[in-house]
Amino acid sequence: MAGDNSWPASNVTTVALKAWVLGGLLRPIMDEETSEWIVPLVGDREPNSPAGYVVCFLAFFDRGFRIPASRFMHVLVHYYGVELHNFNPNFITQVAVFTTVCEGYLGVLPHWNLWLHLFKSDMSSRNVGGVNKPLKVRGYTLQVRQSRSHLYIRSLMPSSNRGWQNGWFYLRNDHGLLLEFTRIMVKECLEKWQ
Repeated sequence: MAGDNSWPASNVTTVALKAWVLGGLLRPIMDEETSEWIVPLVGDREPNSPAGYVVCFLAFFDRGFRIPASRFMHVLVHYYGVELHNFNPNFITQVAVFTTVCEGYLGVLPHWNLWLHLFKSDMSSRNVGGVNKPLKVRGYTLQVRQSRSHLYIRSLMPSSNRGWQNGWFYLRNDHGLLLEFTRIMVKECLEKWQ
């Protein structure tokens, strides 16, 4: 990302998204007027999301994000008050792992109180002139609470997801279940969730 905390130009193409469709990760376009996904215009430096769409990243689909978004993902974005573009790939991976643990091993739907017991959220920031500024993209992070890590399975997250921020495109926000794209940056104060 640029040092001025601006959005990186998108490198997503129609060909790339069609490959994700063939892989079963994205829905095919059935109606051009309400397309499931839209490729940004070449050279777009900041998202200009059409009404009814959110900004999403291809890397999220590598990490377990699916469409339609799960009920648990809806709860997460509304509880934390963050938009999809505020998450990073490791946040998406943690959600996928947690969902798998609950559904596959415990035999229950993702349990909200267990989530809050195990995880804490945090805000990533960039130091600009000695002042921490919120990030426009990926500002919301998640980690297992240190004091409770022994209660959860060990899952190693990639330490580098280099270049993922360039993989943005517009994804239809079915029924408005995800928070609409407003260019919001994660608030600096997250004590509520700690």
